[in-house]
Amino acid sequence: MKASSSPSRHALRWHSLLAAVFAMLLIPAAHAVLGGSVESVVADQSRFKAARSAVASGPYTTHAIRLGDGSGINEYVNAAGVVFAVSWRTRLKPDLAALIGPQFAAHAATVPAPAGVAASKRQQSIRQPTLVVHQAGRMNAFAGIAYDPTLVPEGVDADTLR
Repeated sequence: MKASSSPSRHALRWHSLLAAVFAMLLIPAAHAVLGGSVESVVADQSRFKAARSAVASGPYTTHAIRLGDGSGINEYVNAAGVVFAVSWRTRLKPDLAALIGPQFAAHAATVPAPAGVAASKRQQSIRQPTLVVHQAGRMNAFAGIAYDPTLVPEGVDADTLR
């Protein structure tokens, strides 16, 4: 009897694994990175098949991208047309490499890799000359902001952006 149940368990595990991989492939990753152009924000809207709104607020414009699951990504563009900050409120943990871009390697080198369930609930902050990241979250509720202080418009406190 055990011999016949083993292939069924194996098939169930295999199907579960395939379903998980397929679900991961469907999760969109942001591509408007720090230092990127405003065109990358428009590309994100198309890639996500999401609603985007833009609101000018003094020396910068906030591009809000709203996903179908209620998640949102705000991309802040300075007067030169460069993304200086990205904030998020998402159900799934965002792909920081996609959000931060080339500066992610520096961020990853200074932050120890999280491990276990408790790590996903941990707050993390880093402050470097060209990269600041604040993030926190738990399953279905992740939030954070990343910005490049050298690109933030004069008079703007990037820590207050949400």
